[in-house]
Amino acid sequence: MNEEFYDIIARYYDTMQDGIDHGMWAQMIDGFIKEYCTSKGEGEDGRKIVTDLGCGSGTITIKLEQVHGYDCIGIDHSVLMLDEARNLAGEDSKILWLNQDITTFELYGKTDVFISTTETINHIAEEAALRNIFKSFEVYLAEGGLFIFDVGTREHFEETLGNNVFFEDYDDFTLLWDNSYDEETKLSTSDMTLFYSEDGENYQRADATVYERYYSEEYLETLGKEYQMKLVARREEGERVFLVFRREV
Repeated sequence: MNEEFYDIIARYYDTMQDGIDHGMWAQMIDGFIKEYCTSKGEGEDGRKIVTDLGCGSGTITIKLEQVHGYDCIGIDHSVLMLDEARNLAGEDSKILWLNQDITTFELYGKTDVFISTTETINHIAEEAALRNIFKSFEVYLAEGGLFIFDVGTREHFEETLGNNVFFEDYDDFTLLWDNSYDEETKLSTSDMTLFYSEDGENYQRADATVYERYYSEEYLETLGKEYQMKLVARREEGERVFLVFRREV
């Protein structure tokens, strides 16, 4: 997805995600951390640090800080998304928002938990880039720390997305996309068109092509082992599955 299109999407992102119960997801992540994270706590006063890769407008990041008490970092490549996140978090929030590419990010120290939600990992369509993320854990993920993320299931890519056309109409924007899925390469291609209005009367058009790749659980488990990451838990939520990896050195 090109930067300009992603920045336009930023103002409508939460509306497009209205089917997700972010509070429930944050609670689930908190449960995973309490059960499986064995790191000592890299944050202030021994609190655990949670870093959200591809945080978007920060809805889950904010709940992890303000409801569950974690020290949090949010990383996203869109400045406008991060602006939305700062506004949502409010002046009292201590979340560190970083404008970086999640496949090449840099931090000042270690993190206890990395998370990446809403199929962000599937949007890392190049396997070399996905490996970069796992490799970064050798530097930035504390021993006993977790990587918690969700990916789309095979059914989601082959049947729900497949070779279908989608139409979503909201009060101030309309999104159309023509999807195609290659079962051999596992690559899903979405040609998207967004019609949006900033004044409620005149509409503008933006186009982009979005790529996602299906990654099987077996592939991800094998990849994790290469970087001393062990799959310790999984949970299915409809057409996505949450996976929990722990760094074991």
